[in-house]
Amino acid sequence: MSNHKPIVTYCGDEALFSALSAGLTCALPKEEVEWRRSYGRVPKTVNLDVIFIKFSVECLPKHPNLSVLDQPVFHIFWTDCSDIDIYRATTKDEISNWHTTLRNNGIIDWLIVVVLNSDSKRGKKSNILPRTSVVDKVKGDFCSKQNDRCFVLHEPFRSDVKSAESWQTFLQRLRHLILQGLNRNLSHFEENMRSQREKRTEPGWSFCNYFMLQEELAMVFEMMGQFEDALVQYDELDALFTQYVVNCSAGDMADWMVSFMRPCVCWDGLTLSPDLRYAKRENIQQAQSHLLDFRNYLFACQVALILKLQRPWEVAQRSLPFMHNCVNELCLLEIAMPRGSVSCWVFLSCLEVLDTCENYSNLVEFETYSLHTVSLWNYARIKLHELGELCGLMPDTESTSDQLHMVVDLLAGMGQTQSGNSGKPGPMDKLREALSSKESFKKHYLELSELAMGTFKHLGRLRNARLIGIELAAFFMKLGELYMAENYLLEALKMYKNEGWDLLATTTYISLAECHKKQKNTFKYVKACTHVTSSCVIDGDTRNHYFDELISAAQLLDKTVRIRAEHIFALSKMDVTAANGIILGDEVTVDFCIISRLPSDVMCNIACSLLHTAFEGQSDDGERPSSRTTSRSASQSSMGSMGSFMDSLSLSNSRSKMLPGNLIRKPKLRIQETIDEATGTAYVVCRNASAVLERMDSHPSLIQKDTDATKEDFVCCLQAAAIVLHPGSNLVPLKVKPEAKGNYALKQVCIEISSMEFLQWVTVPKCFDVICDEPSVSLTPDAGLLAGIVQNVELRIDSGSHGLVEGLVIKMVVSTGLSVQMKTSAATMLAETEDSLRVQLPAVSPGGSIVLPLDIVAALDSHRKHKIMLFCAWSSAPYEFLLSLRSPFTISHSLHTAGQQKFLQVLLHGECAESFSVVQPQLYVLDTDAITVTSINIPDQIGVINKEQNISFMWKLNLDPQQDPDVLPLQFTVIYKRLKEEEEVVRPSRKCTYSVSLANYKTLYSVTSHVEPASGVTFCRAGHMCRLHVQIAMMFTTTDVSLMYEVIADQPMWAVCGRTAGIIMVKEDSVNQVSLDVMPLVGGYLPVPEVKLSKYIREEREQNGLTRVFCWLNVLFKHFP
Repeated sequence: MSNHKPIVTYCGDEALFSALSAGLTCALPKEEVEWRRSYGRVPKTVNLDVIFIKFSVECLPKHPNLSVLDQPVFHIFWTDCSDIDIYRATTKDEISNWHTTLRNNGIIDWLIVVVLNSDSKRGKKSNILPRTSVVDKVKGDFCSKQNDRCFVLHEPFRSDVKSAESWQTFLQRLRHLILQGLNRNLSHFEENMRSQREKRTEPGWSFCNYFMLQEELAMVFEMMGQFEDALVQYDELDALFTQYVVNCSAGDMADWMVSFMRPCVCWDGLTLSPDLRYAKRENIQQAQSHLLDFRNYLFACQVALILKLQRPWEVAQRSLPFMHNCVNELCLLEIAMPRGSVSCWVFLSCLEVLDTCENYSNLVEFETYSLHTVSLWNYARIKLHELGELCGLMPDTESTSDQLHMVVDLLAGMGQTQSGNSGKPGPMDKLREALSSKESFKKHYLELSELAMGTFKHLGRLRNARLIGIELAAFFMKLGELYMAENYLLEALKMYKNEGWDLLATTTYISLAECHKKQKNTFKYVKACTHVTSSCVIDGDTRNHYFDELISAAQLLDKTVRIRAEHIFALSKMDVTAANGIILGDEVTVDFCIISRLPSDVMCNIACSLLHTAFEGQSDDGERPSSRTTSRSASQSSMGSMGSFMDSLSLSNSRSKMLPGNLIRKPKLRIQETIDEATGTAYVVCRNASAVLERMDSHPSLIQKDTDATKEDFVCCLQAAAIVLHPGSNLVPLKVKPEAKGNYALKQVCIEISSMEFLQWVTVPKCFDVICDEPSVSLTPDAGLLAGIVQNVELRIDSGSHGLVEGLVIKMVVSTGLSVQMKTSAATMLAETEDSLRVQLPAVSPGGSIVLPLDIVAALDSHRKHKIMLFCAWSSAPYEFLLSLRSPFTISHSLHTAGQQKFLQVLLHGECAESFSVVQPQLYVLDTDAITVTSINIPDQIGVINKEQNISFMWKLNLDPQQDPDVLPLQFTVIYKRLKEEEEVVRPSRKCTYSVSLANYKTLYSVTSHVEPASGVTFCRAGHMCRLHVQIAMMFTTTDVSLMYEVIADQPMWAVCGRTAGIIMVKEDSVNQVSLDVMPLVGGYLPVPEVKLSKYIREEREQNGLTRVFCWLNVLFKHFP
């Protein structure tokens, strides 16, 4: 049927057509032509290939609406007649008979071809011009209204350009006319087919007849190379038949459906070979086809078209739904079939499709191909397993006589088609071999299983692979290969636990338990039983059974088995019972709320390991700064405690191991949403796709194996013995007496039952502090103190963890310049001196303290840093306290001269914010009678000084001219006190002493200067010359001296004309005068230029017969007028 071509008849000169037929047949399909169909359908491009047959009345269609393939679609009359006489004698009658026959049969698709050869042109030339040619006569006789029905072919046997153009034009005309004829016949056929489909509800309508009609339409499309359209026709037939089956199952059965419901005696499976497929078409045409035969034929036709479309993967994609649909239809129609026959049909069909796809596929399409073929491999495996159970081929069964007869009957029902291809075993051969013996069945079943499971893994469909693994595990358990079964079960268990399938995981644990029991591996059997008996998704009888098995098996263990306890025992909360803190040596009790998932009561020993961490700053001997802490939970503890706990986990003896699964933070999904208001669209982007979407199946830390349960060091632990845990919540107190102070973190809980240890990490940080503080001493304040006045400080003694007994003696020693006095009755004073105290302390309870107030005074003239040392009985080394005291005010002095008179000024500078009153300032002369002082201060004046206010005092110095001491020793005293009313009465005033030593206090020279205007001018004017007069006189009798004077003027104000410096000889009882010209540069009240005096020393030295004079200047003073 795939070789169908449009039929074209020829008539007329057979010799002429025979000469042209070969070239015509080859030339027609070489070029594409556009096929325009009716009803506005999309035009298609096709290659037209036809079959030429001789025209006869018998070949004309008797029923043109019932068929297209077997009827001619176009008719051609060939002639090369060039003579009018011959045309009138014979050719015209032949054409007329041919044309009349076509017209009588209603055929309008024909063509008359007149071939003009070169021989017809070489005849005798007539002297009379012919009125018409043969071509004109043919057109006038037969094509008067259809000129395109006559074509003149010029010399087709020549190779010139004109002949080639005429040949190509003829081919184009012929292709167009043939397609027109085909379209016309096809339109009539389709109208008839649609009318038949509309009659499907009428009595007597036959689906088989309609099927042949629509299949012929599909064949026409296939003939024209339109495989997609042909496939649509078969899909419509498939859908129509399926709808009839559904209606039949609902009680609306058509009469023709009975022929498809006959008992089936053949289950050969799909036959995709064309030769074997065509035989089934005849049965369908005769309404003798069985349901499976019809389905096989229909699907085979679809497969043939899909393969021509170069889509072998689609064959595999359609196969599985097709087989499921066929099996379902057999059930809906209740067609009688022997047991196992459907499984045989499915198995054979799967292998047939797989072999066909493999022959047509390539490596480029392997991914797409495998995506659909893997389901076929798995389906074939399932059906082979069903056949193995029916025929007694499973490893744990023995075949009976009935099962042997069943095998024979099944093999007999599938022997009607050929199997094997070119020496390669076919699907039927493989099935016969698989059903022949247990070994062959095992071989084929394992081969199919490995193919299906491996392909599922390659495609990433791990769930399907694990399901096959579970079935393989059951098969291997029947074979006795328990190690293989265990591996497959563990892989499936890992997936179920990872994805949270509790019921499936428990079922797998039950299978594992049976496997371990057959292996006689009590160690693993106990672990599997714990998971089963603690599961809440199965019935209570099963849980109780495995609980009894667990207890019995645990008694047979020769060593301890350690099991992770998260799935059996849960820790809901932990509370530390401590009133005011935990002191070293006290017993600590932690209440654990343990939820038992076991179905019965169980007696056990419970312990919880503790991770001890020394306090920050604690030395090796356990000492640390004084502090007081209490137990704290995760919500109450500081971030430092949390951090130390997590750090301690990594620093424990198991830090090289992997952290438990509960402590591993799984990646959280972070989603960013963006809304585009312009287009009204929203985008959701996963910002950490690489972390969230990573492959979960192979992640090493997601599923912790039971063998990973590692027991921590339980040397320091909370524990309780002989505890009965009931199903549900249990409150269990665990106790411990810590042997060292520090932070204790709860790390791992161990519940011991018989020879089993159930271990669980404490995932919520819980810790408590054990303190053992020694007595501590502090002095406040230790800064901001003032010297020279009484300062109040407090000595605080904290009793520590164990308290202070009555009668302890402390001794306090202070540095020089500092005095201390205690003013409290809380302690007993044993001895008191200016620089030390001995005090007996009362009893102080643990955690208590005692405060001793002290008064300290530091001298104003002492150093600012002072030290207090405290000797205590509980410490081998004394406590040292450094005090920094600053003076409340500072004192300075300055000497002033007014002519021959001298004055001493003493200035008090305030250094603190507090205010002090100063009274009774006194200045005393020490160890000399050369001077007396006269106070020029206000008597009985009370001065106030502070940081914002200073005060000064002045005395006149009365010098005795007869005495001339080089240094004058003086002493200043003043009485000061605080300006606080409460202290003015209580605190006495204090005296401050300040020593003054005056040297170089005599006045040697007197300098006076003044500026006079020029003669005749009353005032000094800016820009005019003036006269500066300087007078220098000696004040004390001495030898004559040489002085150098220098006038220093402010340049913006004065301009000095002439020399500004010179040397004068100053003699006793004489006045030296110097005059200079100066010019004021600006107006106003201007200061007179300064005068600087220097002592001039002349020194002569003789060197190499030459005398050199060196001048030394000793600056005496500057004169500021």
